[in-house]
Order: sequence, then C-alpha cells, then structure tokens
Amino acid sequence: MTKQIPQVNNMFLIGAGFTRAVFPNAPLNKDLLPVLCKGTPCTTLKRYRKEFKTDDIEILLTRLDLEITIPKAKRQTALQTVRRAIERQLAEYFGQFRFKEKITANSIWLKDFVNLFQPHDAIISLNYDCLLEGLLDYHEVWSPNRGYAGIDTFFENDQPENPKNILIYKIHGSENFIISSGLPNKEKKDIGFVINESIYPFSGKNKFFGGGAIKPESYIIAPSFVKIPHERIERIMIKVLKMSTSAKNLVIIGSSLRPEDSFLWLLLTNFLNQPISNRKLIIVDPNAKSIKDKIVSHYFVNISELVNITLLSNGLEPDIGQLVKELHENTKVG
Repeated sequence: MTKQIPQVNNMFLIGAGFTRAVFPNAPLNKDLLPVLCKGTPCTTLKRYRKEFKTDDIEILLTRLDLEITIPKAKRQTALQTVRRAIERQLAEYFGQFRFKEKITANSIWLKDFVNLFQPHDAIISLNYDCLLEGLLDYHEVWSPNRGYAGIDTFFENDQPENPKNILIYKIHGSENFIISSGLPNKEKKDIGFVINESIYPFSGKNKFFGGGAIKPESYIIAPSFVKIPHERIERIMIKVLKMSTSAKNLVIIGSSLRPEDSFLWLLLTNFLNQPISNRKLIIVDPNAKSIKDKIVSHYFVNISELVNITLLSNGLEPDIGQLVKELHENTKVG
C-alpha cells in the first residue's frame, strides 16, 4: 500500500536573503573568498584566482573539484584535504550568525515572521547558518527534536518533540551538521548534528551533543557547480520533491534561483505541474520581478495560468505584514 503524502499548505524556500535581513553584513557567495583565505586553502584558491581572473568562489571551487576528479592526479589527495579544510572553514565562519536574544530587540519584525509558520508547514533552507532554527526554537514553535527532515535526532525522553510538526529540510548541509560514525558495525558514516544552547536557545539548554575532545568533521555542500550530496541529503531531496507535489503555496524568500542549481528548478517545475487549484507562488526579494521574469522565461507555458503569482519587493521587514496576510487568508491546515 502506497503511503499517502501529507498535505502541506505552505512550502518555504529560504535563501541567504533571510540571513542578510537580520545580519546586513552576512556574505553572499561573491563575498566568501576572503573568509577562506587561511592556510593551504588560501594558497590554492589564490592560484585559481590568478589563473581564471575571478573572485567568484563558486567558479574557484568548481575548478578545484574538477582537478580532484582527474584520475591519478599527483595532487589529488592534497586537494581533497584542501577541500575538506574549506568546508570546515565555511562551517566555522557561519557559526557567528546563530540566533541571539538581543536580535529580537533590533528586529521586532521577526516576531511576525515567526507567525508565518503554521502546523505541518515545510521549510527548505539553503543556508549554512542556524539563525532560522534558533529563532523558531526560541519562540517554541519548532524543535530540533524531530524537526529536521531526514536527520535522526538523539534527545532525552523528557525533551518535548517538534510542537507544530514544522519540518526543516537543509539540502545544502548546515554549520552544525557533522559526519557521525553511523550505525554499529557499518563503515558508512551518517550525518548528525550538534545540539547546544548557542544554537537552540530553548531546546539546547543544559545539553551538548555531537562534540567531544575530537573535533567532528562538519558537513556542508560547498558552493560549487559540482554538487555530490551525501546519501542522507539525497533522501531529503526526494522528500522535498514528494512534498512539493501536494503543497498549496510556495514562498521563495531571499533566493535568486541561480540557474545552475538544477534541483531548485526541478522542485519548482514539480510544484507548477500539479492539478491543484488556487495555489500561490510568492516571491519575497528586492529583485522579485527579475526572479519572476527568470521563471517565466524558463517555461514554455504561461505559468500565470498554473499558479497565482505575488511579488513582494520592498524587503522582508516591510513586507512581512503583507506576506502573513497572503498566507493566512483562507488557509486550511491539512
């Protein structure tokens, strides 16, 4: 018997624009090169930068990935070490963008943002940082205990589970994701995550899981055109696609839908090609119109006939009230 896919009213796709709305200095891909200029990774990236005359970290890491794939390359092992060091540096860097209570005083609109999310909503996060998770945990509308789709959780029995069954799908990894030892008697390593109060201000109190004397190996998918996810992440992606089949609304916040991110386009295509009436596609971004134009030019059909499109381009803070209205109007929780 085929398991029925649960109804999802709102599916959120959240990118770097959300973090920048809270931390204006948070970097985009084009700003990441200085972050990685430490030790051997810096030497390698500077060489690529000089050769290809670009500061675009995605192009530089793609060149690194391509060189790693050359069979029996003399520097292959060394470059793989560089690659792991880059991932570790990225994870450490994005740790500074965790949620802190003082943020709520400077960004009062975040309380309205939290009110966006209703029971059984789904959030696809493209961000390495844990700002969103910390915010939702602080307001007790989400918990890491069964709150990450596809990632196993090891909590004490007295720890409250995810209160509204809001699931977060971190398909690019996360600064607190780690490669764990996996199942007993299995060589294959799995993905877990670090739990402590600095990440989860409510659920992480008096807890620390995932660390220890030996620094764990972080798990993120670095910004390269070559993306080969862990099997666990592949399973999460499958869950996302299945969920998009039944989603009533898709809200894109702070993601430009880069053309090379083929999975996002597959997700969008699947959402648009479902026989569900009165659905909404809401784009929240200062460049919302250009993102819509990009979407329209991608398809042969008139997507306005498939879905109602709303553009909110004043910025997340000024548009949050309108976004809440758009989503809560005639909402039926499945």
